[in-house]
Amino acid sequence: MTNKKTLAILMTANGVSSFAQGFTMMSIPYYFNTHNNYSYFSLCLTLITLASLFWALYAGSIIDGFNRKDVFLGTNFIGGIVILSIASLGFKEGELTNILIILVYALTMFGYVIHYPNLYAFSQELSDPKDYTKITSLIEIVGQSAVMGSAIMGTMLLEGVKNIHVPMTDIVFSLEKWKIHEIFLFDAIAYFISFLIILLIKYSPNMKLVISDEGSLYERLKTGYMYLRNNQLVALFGICSFTIFIVVYIEQFALMTPYVLNHLKEGAPVLGLTEMMYGLGALFSGVIIQTLFSKMPVLKSIILLTFATGAIFLLSSMTCAVIIFINVAFLKGFTNASSRIFRVTYLFSLIPNELAGRVNSFFNVMNTIFRLLFLSIFTLPFFMEGSNVTYAYAILAGFCFFAGVVFLIYYKQFSQLTESMTPNEDKH
Repeated sequence: MTNKKTLAILMTANGVSSFAQGFTMMSIPYYFNTHNNYSYFSLCLTLITLASLFWALYAGSIIDGFNRKDVFLGTNFIGGIVILSIASLGFKEGELTNILIILVYALTMFGYVIHYPNLYAFSQELSDPKDYTKITSLIEIVGQSAVMGSAIMGTMLLEGVKNIHVPMTDIVFSLEKWKIHEIFLFDAIAYFISFLIILLIKYSPNMKLVISDEGSLYERLKTGYMYLRNNQLVALFGICSFTIFIVVYIEQFALMTPYVLNHLKEGAPVLGLTEMMYGLGALFSGVIIQTLFSKMPVLKSIILLTFATGAIFLLSSMTCAVIIFINVAFLKGFTNASSRIFRVTYLFSLIPNELAGRVNSFFNVMNTIFRLLFLSIFTLPFFMEGSNVTYAYAILAGFCFFAGVVFLIYYKQFSQLTESMTPNEDKH
């Protein structure tokens, strides 16, 4: 594997920022639900997602139009400054207004829109094609390890702990419940640490990227659009392969909290344990994906994972058992991470690196449209009452099954696209 040191620094920085971001994104929905204001949060989430529709297009042009190391430095510095300012105001006033809390959530979501496409494009640029699956698996391992860590700490800090005895010692400790601005301070510090780590990367963009920087924003966006227009099967494959990500995203950011608090009648410990199990499933995927699916073509793997995710959401809609929900979180983490590894590896192998940001931005626009559609439905008060959130889970299950059927209908055409990716594709 080439550029091992550079990739190691990049993964370390990603792990640090992912830890704090995951912690913040779990704490804000919990904050609004415990303050009986989740409908307000859901409405804001829909508006933020709408705004990200336009930001996704521009972000793709930034990724392909600027030094990708500088993009990371810029996003980390801006995120750190803004969140630190909001946290400082919270310490000064003793509390934060809802709009400032939402601003942190919006900033973090906007950061996701540019962070991960830039991370994948940067990793692709630094690695050889033969290592693409290893790199995407490594990204999952690092990112999901951070998710598990943030879930454990998040549960402790959101609820506080008392008289915890450390095994095999005489140490007993307690931890007071953190306020939301204290959590934001932790997040800001992580941004600055990630910024300093990224400074250590030695990097010069390749000539293809330098050449592709030329032209206006409109011209650069048009290049990505024309690529997909001339490769419509690639576009359809990309849109369908985002299905698992879409439903898991909707669950994590809009449905999981009311499901646990309103349907299961549980609290932060179950939320934290669910997040940890999700991270463990994704981590498991990153570790074993190359052996488990090494004999299976990309298309077959994604179809299997899509139907499996649909079944998981359907099960969640039909049960009210904490143990089942926690355990299927592991499966959701596994299916989402596995499909992402296959999808990103596929796009790495097919899309020129100098177009990666722009092409992925169009995929992000399409999955944002689907997210907006679901959010506009699920923010209705009906879904926030009692166990009605389970109907949302059933709808998402149907969406997965629909995507799986599309995969089956176009199987022959899609398989021709993926033949060169696995040695055994001809055995379909």
